[in-house]
Amino acid sequence: MIAEDCQKLRAQLEEVAKAEEREKIVEQLESPRTVLLALRDAVTLVTDSLKAISSRTEIAGKLDPTKAIERVQKIRESLMTDPLSITKGRDFSNMKKAFETFAEDGSAAVEATWELYMPKARPSVDPNQLAQAEQQRDFVAIAMQLRTRAKHAEKIGKKPPANEQEFLEIESVWADIRRMISELPDVADDPKVQEFLKAANSQGGASIDLLTDEVRKWLHENNIAEKYRITTM
Repeated sequence: MIAEDCQKLRAQLEEVAKAEEREKIVEQLESPRTVLLALRDAVTLVTDSLKAISSRTEIAGKLDPTKAIERVQKIRESLMTDPLSITKGRDFSNMKKAFETFAEDGSAAVEATWELYMPKARPSVDPNQLAQAEQQRDFVAIAMQLRTRAKHAEKIGKKPPANEQEFLEIESVWADIRRMISELPDVADDPKVQEFLKAANSQGGASIDLLTDEVRKWLHENNIAEKYRITTM
């Protein structure tokens, strides 16, 4: 009887020891888990933004995810034989560093690309045309709407879109601005200038062929030579 009780007690103690060991393992894995979740969020944020902007223009600079991919592969191989390998040695810290570097480089590339792309892609509101329209009763309402929309576009365009949805929102605002600009009275009498301005405020920009000597002169006279998007193709 005593022997059976001792055997049961021993079994219970072994279960307690196993439970404590499992708890210890969970504690060991909690820190890497937290780090992995943070890395996942950082990399997802960067790659979503990169994907959205790269579908519209070339990414500035070069990004190389090779090292991060190699580090992940090494961790995976280690985990197959030892689930706790993620808590030992330098494999995990090396992988963490590789992904942190990729996220930092990716974020910098997004910022640089946006700084190059945004000024060319957004429509340009001519302050002279806007001021002129605000003085005319038939156009004052649309001019006020345009001014408000342009301020909103400036606000949301200060930082790169985080994903495709945010990019579409910005492009929708730009489309509204282009529509409003097209409804304003012409600011120039010269048909060639009018044609250039209309094309320059379109999504594709003005062809270099439209930048005639007359247009150049008008742009310089109005101090807006650098405001419009011109394409060479």
